[in-house]
Amino acid sequence: MLFLKKLAPAPLMIVLMLTLAVAGCASVSGSGEYNRSYDFASIERTAVVSVAGVGSQTAARDQIASMFNQALLGLGYSPIERSQINAVLEEQDFSRSALTRASGAAEAGRVLNVDSAVIITLPEFGDNMSMSAQMVDVEDGTILWSASGSARTGADMTRRAGQLIGAIGGGIIGAEVGSDGTTGAAVGGVGGAVGGGIIGDALSKQRQEQAAVLIDQLTLSLPER
Repeated sequence: MLFLKKLAPAPLMIVLMLTLAVAGCASVSGSGEYNRSYDFASIERTAVVSVAGVGSQTAARDQIASMFNQALLGLGYSPIERSQINAVLEEQDFSRSALTRASGAAEAGRVLNVDSAVIITLPEFGDNMSMSAQMVDVEDGTILWSASGSARTGADMTRRAGQLIGAIGGGIIGAEVGSDGTTGAAVGGVGGAVGGGIIGDALSKQRQEQAAVLIDQLTLSLPER
């Protein structure tokens, strides 16, 4: 059963794409809402600063963040590459627990020099997967967008899920160099990291499919930039 609450009006094509994306799942549900007084077009750069709920599975966190980056890119946002975020946050000694809160995510976003920060949480990460996501304004820590959903097992690979999962292996790199010479937004997969020795804690095919359709579901409630 597909349940969407208070979503922004969407063209028929987007609705049809969603139907195709979730057709292979035994059950997918989700809802989301955003701050209607906020100008999302003002967000030039964003960063997925936290993926919580998968324990110490580094590769799994990076895979989910990369799939989320792919979805954000499709909506017109410029997400920061996961490896760049990890390097900066480790250097600044941010605790993982602090990043799961809006205030901590906002602080990390300011360090990363982005306009908004995204927090992802997976309360359930077994046969049934649930996921919630929030986008936070880094200036004051207010929540700009929030969504949550769940997917039961039984998902088959769909066209949309395949597109999102493709961000893991091949990677889509987009860089923007500012006037000060710094590198701007870059989106890429984590294929190199996974192949480099941490494949043991990477997502299984089933988990990839569940995460992909959930991310696609949740981000439908996020306004395009």
